[in-house]
Amino acid sequence: MSPGELERLANQAAEHDWSGRGRPDWFAEHRAEVKDVYLTFLSEETNEVLRCSTTVVLRDGTGGHFSLDIAKTEFERLRDVGDEVLVDLAHRFLYAFPNIPLDAPQQEAWDQAYEKTKPSLRPEDGSR
Repeated sequence: MSPGELERLANQAAEHDWSGRGRPDWFAEHRAEVKDVYLTFLSEETNEVLRCSTTVVLRDGTGGHFSLDIAKTEFERLRDVGDEVLVDLAHRFLYAFPNIPLDAPQQEAWDQAYEKTKPSLRPEDGSR
């Protein structure tokens, strides 16, 4: 897919408040260096939304992958890759592309959500 298509799908995920929103800050920083973008189905989030792994290959051969939720109808519109590209992607994963960490605002939201769900370590009577 094109870099513009990836941005459109990431914006759509954010608009729908889906959890897999890509890495917009990282992508904006590296957009000029993008050579290829691939999307691979991982799991079904709901009847209408798929969790995908997005692989971004930069011109220097580096890159990485991150999750992105997209509508099933959007996924069905994407074209399949040929065997040569599929083998290249398999080799890249065997060489362990790094997982791109959450962008700072995403990490902050994750941390806040985690703190809300973490059980209190204080005794119920308030003593220490």
